[in-house]
This record gives sequence, C-alpha cells and structure tokens, in this order.
Amino acid sequence: MTPRRHCIWDWNGTILDDNQARLLAVNESLAALQVGPINMQQYRDTYCVPVPDFYARLLGRQLTRDEWPIADDIYQASYRRHLPHASHLMSGARAALLSWIARGGTQSLLSLHTHEHLLAELSHHGVGTLFRLAEGRRGPTGGTKAAAMRRHVQNLGLPPQQIVAIGDAADDAFAAAQAGIGVVLYTGGSHCEAALRATGAPVAHTLAEAIDLALRKPSPTRPMARAGAAA
Repeated sequence: MTPRRHCIWDWNGTILDDNQARLLAVNESLAALQVGPINMQQYRDTYCVPVPDFYARLLGRQLTRDEWPIADDIYQASYRRHLPHASHLMSGARAALLSWIARGGTQSLLSLHTHEHLLAELSHHGVGTLFRLAEGRRGPTGGTKAAAMRRHVQNLGLPPQQIVAIGDAADDAFAAAQAGIGVVLYTGGSHCEAALRATGAPVAHTLAEAIDLALRKPSPTRPMARAGAAA
C-alpha cells in the first residue's frame, strides 16, 4: 500500500474559519436581489458549487445574466470588508498543519479564493511557510475547483496515489475524484454533514481526525455528475 505523503488543503472553511464573513456577504448580496437574509444553518444546508447554483437554490430560480455579476460583485466587496473582524484560523488548524509535517508529510494549499488575497491572508495568519505550494483562483469567480486541482496535482510532480486532499465542500470531493487522488471532508465549514457524506468521502469532525483518516489511505470518491450534485 502506497502511503499518503502529501496533503492538499483547502483554505476557506477548512484552515480559515470565515463562515461568518461569508454569511454576512451572502446576505448583503441577497438584499441587492430583494431577497431576505438567511441564517447559518440555511447557508450550510443550501451551499453548493458552482456558486450560481447556490443562489438558484435560495431564489428558487436561476439568476439572470445581469443578476449574477451584481450579486458576485457585492459579495466579493462585502466579504473583503467583513473578513478582518469575522474570521480566524479554524480550531486546531495550526496544530493540524504542524502535525502533518511532524509525521513526515509535505503539504500544499489550493483555494478558489483570489490568489493575491490568499497569499496575503496566509502571511497575516503566519502559516504561509508551512506549504510547499499555495495557489488561489486566478480566473473568473463562480466555478468549480476540478480543473485547478488537476493542474495543482500535476505541478506537484508526485504520484496521485501519494496525495490526499482535505476540504469542507462537496466540490473538494468532486475535484479530488477528477484528479485521481484521495479526499477527506471536514464538517466545520460551508456544508452540512449530510451533504458531505452524500459524496461517499470519509468525513471528519475535527482537523486532527481528518489527518488520521487521510493517513488511512481513503479511497477515491465515486464520480459525481458535477460539483453541486451532492451538496
């Protein structure tokens, strides 16, 4: 059995607890669409990627071509405004990152967060040096992580069977399956537990547990039609 040697971490909702900042930003964008606010449980029960599908669930219809850029622009600006006072490292995150290194592993980070903002946040929280590679989104918002995950795995230059991803979203499972790597999902972020378990991936309630599951060589998740299908 080939051991897992490298972990690809997600950032938002996994290492960074930004749930409150995201909820505040979503509610401001919903207000612009003349939709009432939601609470955290509604957010976690409904959230999915691609993000336009998340809004469609909340509105009961697809966003129009004009509505999506309005909602996204308001969300992005609101998120950046709320992030400094409505986010912090997830409980046990720093210990988990150090634990993986102590067990002889290497790690990287892949996020759908804007690349420049991601690097700034890593520096702010003092964890940037713990990653061999850190990559954020360089293209348009609203997509899935699958293509970026395939590129990230290729850039690592390691056999896929030695790599495992840890994230908080069904999209992390979808992306891992597309890249042919293992995955563990963490319940502390954007999704309710039922949505995570629906992917077929191992599910952890703490980041320490996620590492333990990752080292047990989790099997690749079953393919999903698209990232939001199991969310």
